[in-house]
Amino acid sequence: MKDTIDPTESLDRAIGVLRERGERVTTARRGVLAILASTTEHLSAERIYDEVVDRAPDVHRATVYRTLDSLVNVGVVAHVHLPHGPAAYHLLDSGARPHIHLVCRECKSVIDTSADLLDGAAASVLETIGFELDPDHVALTGWCAHCRSEARA
Repeated sequence: MKDTIDPTESLDRAIGVLRERGERVTTARRGVLAILASTTEHLSAERIYDEVVDRAPDVHRATVYRTLDSLVNVGVVAHVHLPHGPAAYHLLDSGARPHIHLVCRECKSVIDTSADLLDGAAASVLETIGFELDPDHVALTGWCAHCRSEARA
């Protein structure tokens, strides 16, 4: 969704949200948020732990996992279940609308796109069977434009 990121701005924004909500800003929380603010990738908890422990060796694995859970509950971080591995985490932009994740079955790339694309389908499902979709929590699979064009060639 965004090509360039300002890690400092993203980190400051996330910490501001924590403070606004009366949450503590611990070393572990700051470390996890700094890792997530520095990338547009969707990272596994294990990868986040590996990067946090490089910066703060005294932070334990269980602390990183608990921190991720609490940051998801506070609404600063989101996680998505990707088909090719463990749950992945990413920083939420404050005030941004949720996005959906598209995963290419061939190259495994993850593409973030606006949740608006599913508004019609979500409204139809809600109207037809009364089920409200949560499209930003799981990934939809298919084939990216590059892999589709490679397959045709």
